[in-house]
Amino acid sequence: MKLLDRFQFILPDLCFLTDDPYRVKMIAAHYLDHVEIFTETRGQVGLTGTFNNVPIIVLSAGIGKTSTMAYLTELCLKNQIKRVVYFGDCITNDPGLPIGSIVLINKAYENGKCYDASGKMLQNTEAILRETNIQVQNCVTTTDDHYLIDKKYRISQDSKVLDFTTAPIYKLNETANGLEALSILTVCENMSTNETIEEAARQRGGQIAIQLALRILSFHANILQ
Repeated sequence: MKLLDRFQFILPDLCFLTDDPYRVKMIAAHYLDHVEIFTETRGQVGLTGTFNNVPIIVLSAGIGKTSTMAYLTELCLKNQIKRVVYFGDCITNDPGLPIGSIVLINKAYENGKCYDASGKMLQNTEAILRETNIQVQNCVTTTDDHYLIDKKYRISQDSKVLDFTTAPIYKLNETANGLEALSILTVCENMSTNETIEEAARQRGGQIAIQLALRILSFHANILQ
């Protein structure tokens, strides 16, 4: 992969955002053409490539809202990003969500406030799901920092899963002019059934979920121009 001079290169306006730099390289190896790296800052990886001939960015941003928003805000400030799909892991205490389940996040809670996914991207996802046999669960997620201390979390009445990244990203649907954001997660731990996905499998990520996220990101990309 060629290392680009990021100060001279204009990045695509579609961004696939994830947490793990190894996952970025795996996506590049299996799904993208014409791959070029534009950053490897602090161990994270950002690259460009094409998926079904659509130019996209794939960027790792670490775990949690602080790291993610630092990378994503800088990216949006310096480039005209129009669409973001976040793919990561989540935790649940719902026995009806086995590990490996793909969850589509409709809205996310943080500090008692609710933030919505992009309505347009949810519509795009419904269109894609009608054409495939991919099974997803429509869910609501929440962010709860207390989980890191006592492995328990408080959820809103309609929340089924916990993650630390979706809510701050969904804030951008309200604050960033013209930006569309959507989060697709896979269940990596079920606290009710005591099941977890091993680290190597988490890094590989759910291949079906990744393919779905890439299709959503690139869906009718020409209408954004």
